Amino acid sequence: MKEKRDKLIESLRLWLEKNDLTSETHFFTIEEWQEREEEYHTESQFVITTEGGLYYILNFGDEKQYHEFEDLVLSFGFFYELGNAWNIGFYYEENLENAPLEEPFKSYADKLRDRRWQNKRNLVKSRAGYRCQDCGSTKNLEVHHCYYQYGKEPWEYPLDTLRCLCRECHEKRGRLETVVRAKFADLRFNELEVLKKLISHSILAYNRNAFFEFLNSLGNVNGDMDKKYDEMKTINRFS
Repeated sequence: MKEKRDKLIESLRLWLEKNDLTSETHFFTIEEWQEREEEYHTESQFVITTEGGLYYILNFGDEKQYHEFEDLVLSFGFFYELGNAWNIGFYYEENLENAPLEEPFKSYADKLRDRRWQNKRNLVKSRAGYRCQDCGSTKNLEVHHCYYQYGKEPWEYPLDTLRCLCRECHEKRGRLETVVRAKFADLRFNELEVLKKLISHSILAYNRNAFFEFLNSLGNVNGDMDKKYDEMKTINRFS
């Protein structure tokens, strides 16, 4: 159980950071939480407190991210409860349908036949409208893991890191992502930090298509970089 708990905590931290939800959000071990003598969650495995973006998702708002959070927790055989609106306790439930089974010797092919992966794969396709999220095709649809972490099962990834792709786009994207990761080897840590902030902040601030058109214009010999920059600043991000 400790290993599953630690993997869930690591996955939640990554999901929060990917979605820029780490502000005013803190993790507590059960020992740390009990020392606070709070009213709720004293029997939980760990606790998150939040007054930032996660608070609003769980109490008021974004249905898509709410279900992503819930699915990720269930993927590890846990469930969560709100105590006050600002604290969340996480509990291990062996009787949950999604509770993990200890099957350490299953091959990866066997794991892809596991009902937990089959259920998540079908959910990813459904959320994509049964279309490739890169080209729009409805044929030969597969589900792509945008990254892998050692020790994680196929179903233990957040929904927003899984992508419904046709077979052709799946193969092309896998090769391109490998090349991109290889290029990262030439970058310093602080340079990677800049890229992360560039993507997060710019997609929030600018129209998505205009932002990527501007990036694509960098260094172009036709000299339209200034034009694309002006368009990016003026086009409504919601258009």
